[in-house]
Amino acid sequence: MHIDKIKINNFKNYNSAEINFSSKINFLYGKNGAGKTNLLDAIYYLSYGKSIINNVDFDNTKHTESFFSIEGSYSNNNSYKCTFEKPSSKKFFENETKYKNIKKHIGKIPLVFVNPYDINLIRNYSNNRRRFFDQILSQIDDKYFDSLIKYNRLIKQRNSYLKNLISISKIDKNHIKSYDDNLIILNKYLGQKRTEETKKFNSVFNKISSELNNDNSKYEIKYSSNFSNDFNSRIFDKYLEKDFYTKTTNIGIHHDDFIFEIDNKLIKRIGSQGQQKTFIIALRMSEFKILKDRLAIVPILLLDDVFHKLDDKKINLLLDYLLNNNFKQVLISDSIKSRRLKIEKKIKDLKIFNIKEGKIHER
Repeated sequence: MHIDKIKINNFKNYNSAEINFSSKINFLYGKNGAGKTNLLDAIYYLSYGKSIINNVDFDNTKHTESFFSIEGSYSNNNSYKCTFEKPSSKKFFENETKYKNIKKHIGKIPLVFVNPYDINLIRNYSNNRRRFFDQILSQIDDKYFDSLIKYNRLIKQRNSYLKNLISISKIDKNHIKSYDDNLIILNKYLGQKRTEETKKFNSVFNKISSELNNDNSKYEIKYSSNFSNDFNSRIFDKYLEKDFYTKTTNIGIHHDDFIFEIDNKLIKRIGSQGQQKTFIIALRMSEFKILKDRLAIVPILLLDDVFHKLDDKKINLLLDYLLNNNFKQVLISDSIKSRRLKIEKKIKDLKIFNIKEGKIHER
């Protein structure tokens, strides 16, 4: 799978742009703020129906304009288009046919985006890490995706019910039990799938980490949950008083975490900037491998400012990894001229775009 052409109107710093890509390796070169990340984000938008950087569509519209549109033509002979008009009208199309529900589009254009914001997977809260793994599992398993949607809806409804209570004595036990009985089933299913898939992910992740680091360190992901398959709906009774006073559900897989370690220690505490960056790249490359194997489609790979924080040795290891594995279409962005020249020498079949202030010129 690859994107042949993209048309952009009023998206972020772009007025209007039309670009024809190589089906192999593309290099986006320009100063910081020129629009390299925005172009990659537009490609991401066509895969997931949202920006990876800013989920508020209103803010992705070019300043002073009232709408934006992104349209892409792909190697599967399909075209996809997203339009947004202020204040909140978003539409998504496949070959001019409007989707009734955007979730039907997820997984049709597999794509992996390595970007500077990925460092939040290590440094920030558990919801970032859950979102990362949930997005992968939702693309490869429709039942998981549907169950996750149902689970999140039930948690939202249960929490809303708790927030509207003025006294713990006003709790309708039968009403709250109707939530809890369904949540037990979904907790067990989703938790078990996360356990199984984390083991599979680790086997891929360990191999890729070794190739990208060329060292003997042990890189690992551990799944952590406050929910057990041994629980039944009575577990919610144990937490009900706390739930009432905090106005939220305190037990369940929505509190899960994925622990990132190097040599059995938290990488966010002991890892150097280079080690953390390589850890993130290995995470995304593992995502790529899993989507490729499970969907039988080679995803598009976007690498935004990926060489920053890496020494020459790790840059060469990453370039060798890209050249020696079946990545098909890759888009790389960078702002350092010396790195661009080095990459031009190493990668012969390279299509280069110069980007300046929202203008794109093919070299």
